[in-house]
Amino acid sequence: MIDFYFSYRSPYSYLILPRMLKLKNDHGININFKIVYPIAIRMPEWFDNKNIFFFIPFVRDFKRKAKDLNMPLNMPIKPDPIRQNTITGKISKHQPYIFDICHIGQLMSQRGKGIEFAFELSTLIWSVKNWNDDKLLEKLLSDFGEDLNEVREAIKINEKQIIEEIKLNQDDQKNAGHHGVPLNVYKGKYYFGQDDPFNDLINELIKDNIINDFK
Repeated sequence: MIDFYFSYRSPYSYLILPRMLKLKNDHGININFKIVYPIAIRMPEWFDNKNIFFFIPFVRDFKRKAKDLNMPLNMPIKPDPIRQNTITGKISKHQPYIFDICHIGQLMSQRGKGIEFAFELSTLIWSVKNWNDDKLLEKLLSDFGEDLNEVREAIKINEKQIIEEIKLNQDDQKNAGHHGVPLNVYKGKYYFGQDDPFNDLINELIKDNIINDFK
């Protein structure tokens, strides 16, 4: 089994999802999908004195990677799941989007659809303007046999439990040894990132005869 830690604001989390789904669906690997709140929520101080110019190289990098992977990605994302001052890096105290999508995602995880739903919702977030429009969310949830109104009502009723589950994921992530995403943990060792570390993970799975190859 692989513990896979994922954030809905991380472009690299989005970019690794097809490969994680391939491990699950084509190779029968049990993926323990674990949503965590973005680092902007967990560690807002990380963004102190980091403005838009600090992130330009990262934006260039994940745009190039998305192109290489033939995955849709339009920048800037609108709306950003995290409200943040791009000049100062300061995280807003008012966050109207991130908790909604994280809690929907966690409820879908409870219902056994977490990683599949994460891929579809992440594709919306990173490629479609106004991805948070209820009509788009209704259609997406309908594709998974769910109703948006029922989902939101279930979240309202079970919000405390959902938050506790996400916080437990975050505790497990810390105990694994790293706070970043995407993060895979296999046999007590973590693999942070979606490039060489993921390839290292694949090599470990091949060495342990868990999979034969990954093509």
